[in-house]
Amino acid sequence: MQNYTETMNQLTDSINDMLHQHKGAGCSVAIVKDTEIIYSKGFGHSRLQPEERPMDGDTLMSIQSVSKNFMAVSIMQLVEENLVALDDPIVTHLPYFRTKNKEQSDRITVRHVLSHTAGFPSEIGIANMIAPNVKEIFSDTPTEFQEALDHYKLTEEEITSIEARDDITKWFKKVELDYTPGEGWDYCTDAYVILADLFEKVTGETWESHLREKVLAPLDMTRTTADPQKVQKDHNSARYYLGEDQTETPFPINPISAPIGYLYSTANDLAKYVRFHLNEGADILCQELKEDMQKPVHLVSEDWRFGSEVRSYGLAWFTDTYKGYKIIEHGGGQMGVRSLIKMVPELGLGVVVLLNFDGSMHHDVGDMVVDCFSGL
Repeated sequence: MQNYTETMNQLTDSINDMLHQHKGAGCSVAIVKDTEIIYSKGFGHSRLQPEERPMDGDTLMSIQSVSKNFMAVSIMQLVEENLVALDDPIVTHLPYFRTKNKEQSDRITVRHVLSHTAGFPSEIGIANMIAPNVKEIFSDTPTEFQEALDHYKLTEEEITSIEARDDITKWFKKVELDYTPGEGWDYCTDAYVILADLFEKVTGETWESHLREKVLAPLDMTRTTADPQKVQKDHNSARYYLGEDQTETPFPINPISAPIGYLYSTANDLAKYVRFHLNEGADILCQELKEDMQKPVHLVSEDWRFGSEVRSYGLAWFTDTYKGYKIIEHGGGQMGVRSLIKMVPELGLGVVVLLNFDGSMHHDVGDMVVDCFSGL
């Protein structure tokens, strides 16, 4: 294996410099190159109170929307088993699914939901608003929680009535599509709960049990979980901080909506996941279907392009180019949480960046890693 010591030392110095302004919060980074995990390091702290705890490559952290990729892999495993087809209408498997326009929603397929091309608007909110600590999240002012409900056109009774994933699916009957399925793109985080509902109805098992047995265990991802209680009790788990005062935010917890962004993992575990997508590690999904996930389905909307003319979305992967290289990536974020998986297949390169504070440093680190290795 090539010796990357000098490059790694330069990266470490640069990340330390970037992190200096964040007053104690932390960053966890892992890098995969040519099938090997060549770098794993924590910076700053996973917790600031009541005492500081150091961040490392095994620190358990919320990964937010990177969770969607695990949901997508699970669906693709059903495709490989011929239990589901990507172009199956959702109603084939969930007869109670519909939107305001039943004729249109009957045409929404598994592929549409995976690729955010189903026609759903982005500002739905139901899946996040059912978090058990939602009132704590919206507590900066006495009226903030009600303002959030009003923004999403929800009622408190409505969100407390959601007790299972199929309740979310049935809730979509009030949604009016923004465009004909397949003819546009809008990132609808809530829709990935529908995929979990479909998965569970087709298989008769919970998505979480399948995830443990058929994805995480074969990849030796021993510190990845959907169990928030387990994470909160783990000594090496992060808390999340906002602003110059590093105010601790409510812990991200939402079991029903786990597929949209409530899995927890580590940089080291996600590096193993990157190896799998770079065609190394356990064979839990055939090569053809992994490649299908990485193929662009539709250009993303203007506010998601960040100046790119080609930024697109596949099946739970964003695709783009950077300095002439094809990039495959997915990030995630919530208050005080940032996550990123970024891969450059041509270079056999992947990077994982997890933060416990707001900002764009995860993207800065990802770009810096690509810059370092594209010049070697």
